[in-house]
Amino acid sequence: EEREGEDPFLTTIIMATQEIVAALTQSQSHLPGPRKEAENYLKSAGQNAGYASALINVLLAQGLDLAVQQAAAVAFKNHVKYHWEPKDDNPFNEALIPIAEEEKAQIKTHLITLMLGSSRNVQLQLSEALTIICSTDFPEKWQNLIPELVSKFQSQDQNILNGVLQTAGSIFKRYRNQYKSQELYKELKYVLDNFVGTSEGPKPFLDLFKRTVALVEASQNDVNSLKLAFQNLYTILRIYFSLHSQELPEVFEDTMDEWMGEFHKFLNYENAALESATDEESILTRVKAAICENVNVYIEKNEEEFEKYLQTFATDIWGLLLKVGAQTNKDKLTTTAIRFLTTVAKSVHHKLFEDDNTMKQICEGVVIPNLRMREDEEELFEMNFIEYIRRDMEGSDSDTRRRSACELVKSLTEKFPDKLTALCSQYISVLVQEYSTNPQANWKSKDCAMYLIMALTVRGKTAASGATSTNQLVNIGQFFQEHVVPELQSGKDTLPVLKADCLKFIITFRSQLPKDTCIALFPSIINLLMAESNVVHSYAATCVERMLALKESGKARFQEEELLQFIQTLLTSLFHGMEQPESEENEYLAKCFMRIVSFFGPKIGALTTECMKHGCAKLERICRNPTNSNFNHYMFETVAALIKSSVEGNLNNLSQYEQFLFPVFQIVLVEDLEDFAPYIFQILSQLIEVYTPPLPAVYTQIFPPLLNPVMWERSGNVPALVRLLQAYLQKQQVTGDQLQGVLGVFQKLIASKALDHQGFYILNALVESLPSSALGPYLTNIWSLLCQRLQTSSTPKYTKHFLIFLAMFIDKHGVSVVMNSIDSLQQGLFGMLLQQVLMPNFSAVKGDVESKLCAVALTKILCDCPTILSDTATWGQLLSILVSYIEGVTVNDGDEGSGFDMDAMVGYSAAYAQLHHAQKKEVDPLPNISDVRAYLAQSLSKLSHTHPLATTVSQVLSSESQNTLRSYLSAVNATLN
Repeated sequence: EEREGEDPFLTTIIMATQEIVAALTQSQSHLPGPRKEAENYLKSAGQNAGYASALINVLLAQGLDLAVQQAAAVAFKNHVKYHWEPKDDNPFNEALIPIAEEEKAQIKTHLITLMLGSSRNVQLQLSEALTIICSTDFPEKWQNLIPELVSKFQSQDQNILNGVLQTAGSIFKRYRNQYKSQELYKELKYVLDNFVGTSEGPKPFLDLFKRTVALVEASQNDVNSLKLAFQNLYTILRIYFSLHSQELPEVFEDTMDEWMGEFHKFLNYENAALESATDEESILTRVKAAICENVNVYIEKNEEEFEKYLQTFATDIWGLLLKVGAQTNKDKLTTTAIRFLTTVAKSVHHKLFEDDNTMKQICEGVVIPNLRMREDEEELFEMNFIEYIRRDMEGSDSDTRRRSACELVKSLTEKFPDKLTALCSQYISVLVQEYSTNPQANWKSKDCAMYLIMALTVRGKTAASGATSTNQLVNIGQFFQEHVVPELQSGKDTLPVLKADCLKFIITFRSQLPKDTCIALFPSIINLLMAESNVVHSYAATCVERMLALKESGKARFQEEELLQFIQTLLTSLFHGMEQPESEENEYLAKCFMRIVSFFGPKIGALTTECMKHGCAKLERICRNPTNSNFNHYMFETVAALIKSSVEGNLNNLSQYEQFLFPVFQIVLVEDLEDFAPYIFQILSQLIEVYTPPLPAVYTQIFPPLLNPVMWERSGNVPALVRLLQAYLQKQQVTGDQLQGVLGVFQKLIASKALDHQGFYILNALVESLPSSALGPYLTNIWSLLCQRLQTSSTPKYTKHFLIFLAMFIDKHGVSVVMNSIDSLQQGLFGMLLQQVLMPNFSAVKGDVESKLCAVALTKILCDCPTILSDTATWGQLLSILVSYIEGVTVNDGDEGSGFDMDAMVGYSAAYAQLHHAQKKEVDPLPNISDVRAYLAQSLSKLSHTHPLATTVSQVLSSESQNTLRSYLSAVNATLN
């Protein structure tokens, strides 16, 4: 049965709606077989025209199971996500059929009404779909959306209003983080004029706000109605925030008194019926937090307009902070309220806090209470160490009370350094004294002191160096010696929170503490790697890892020789930590392991075997039941680092390493563990590159299966497989069926806009490793594929890689071989490619090796190609382009690759999990040519002996380019005839 008034289009769609309903129902099955069958059907159906409309039809139908409705809504959202405006770079790695314009129009006609009449869960999914549509179509292609939403403002049904507001909120939310642009302001003006109203005309949004406020006042004795009114009030406040995120709109500036009056009232509003009896945040608390965020925007961006309200809201929010309790469901309100005070402290109005008594009240009433560890945080420390660390160390605590209180201290310290430093120093002394009277009972006082001194002291910091500038009024050296060192040297399992605090102190101030002091601390830190507390041994590992990674003036702060004395105990303690309960897959310990191996390199010596044995044992275990992608990545990175440091150039370790590694390889490849396969391919590449030809049989046997098309279906496999093919091609020549298989892989990759560069990597490897005669039978087909793609669906990336391949081929096998093979496809095609592809796009090729390849290739075209030599105009253009290119190329300063950021490289899934230590070594394919300027000068000089060039050069080059070329010739004592 279907709803009345259903559009005829929806009843005549191509898709069989009943079949989709059946598939959606079956997709809820607990049995994997039927569920997979249904999912495959829906995936296939998604490539047919009318699928989105069929899903709308399903959602319009009545009497369906709620789970099926939910599944239909999710399917619709996902279909819209990928098919509304399909992208070449998509997770499916295939061309997606776009939804037709007629179908889009029908969807827009029904979506709002459908959404407003749906259950909450379905509504959320449809709202997301609408937001996706709006990201491309709003407002130009959906100009009736805002009028349709505003028309619903008159509804007396609060549920409908809730849906309308939620929809508007999801659309406008994007304005919060967008960069300023004319297009953005044009869109905002459209929204403001049609949704909010104008200064002179109707103001539907303000009217709705007033009616909602009136409903709140009228619903004091009806809790359900009151809660719904507050829910709508909250969404109005969030829309208000979104529409103020860029600048203060005139229509809001003209009505500020009306808005601010109600904001003030609701900040002071109390109603026990609206408070939450659970840990969940109450709607009243959410409303107050939203108001704090709204007024915070004003103090950040519109101080002048807000000035007359500032004292009122500062008093309101200050009073709110003194009343709010420590309950977790008040955290958002507390942090937003503190953020308002922090913003005021940073502004020209900071003198509001100048009074000694005010500052004292802030410290005692806001800062210290919110820095103190609560029971839930203590429980988190003990029961969920990963979440605790993410909040405490990694910055995911940006909305916690502690972080907010710290930011307030920092802001006040910037404005009142002497006064606040003196005041906070007193509190730190009191807190430390409280601790010393009874450490077991009062350890939270010292914990609070540790947070307070770090907030007071750190002025600037970076991830690489920790604190880079500090408050010079604080003697961190004295505090460190008196209160940090003794804590680190006490029993490893006593007062674990303080141990973690002290380790965090060292991590934070690692570049400020004297080098000798840091070295002297290593035994204590290493001892804490064996602490029972997961947080403590994780922080100890992070401390070691950050110290080893620390640089001064671009060089490592610590040298291997300075720390080599600790290597045995360091590794023993680290391995012990990795066996602690819940730390068997601890990513912080794994990252430390990786850094140790990377830092010490070959100097690990005899311990490398133990490291490899331990690493491979871990990998065997996680392969069977992986739970932490970061841990997995660091462990594979460690193995790659061990191979790089102890096998390359030393084959003695290789056979022993293979005994440890091959069982891991077998598990991954036999059991088809797709998340780990890219890692295995990269490590195999490393091992193959160590050998001198011929390769052992165990490696050559792996090669044929790599060419199986199934292996290349997963996009995450492709870069690692290409890397592996490159390693093979470097060590052995492929012929016959194997060469055809490699070319088949190339053909598949070159057709994909996302992966075409990988196809070129394979071609380049073939050109480097094979004689031109081996490639000869296939060249016509290769050029045909490349040129067809160039003509029909080229991209800047494709063109760049095409030019690099062309250059590589010319450099290795000569211009005549390349020109003849291209012209065999179509006479004169080589010249057309020069004119239409090479000359307009040559300057886009960057990179030391790539630039050298292209400069040498163009020199060869100029000097070795009679056809071009006879065409003076083209020859002159090419020479001019080449001289400009050589002068414009940015030469690498040599510093790149001196370090690496592991944090940016972890994780896997569809993305390529590249191993830093297993990267292909950049080999100069033209080692005999050291200077492209000299090569050009010598080549032209040699050519001019048989083909005079001086007159031609003076005619075709600008005076500036002529002078540049003369400098090239002069540098090698050459001339042009």
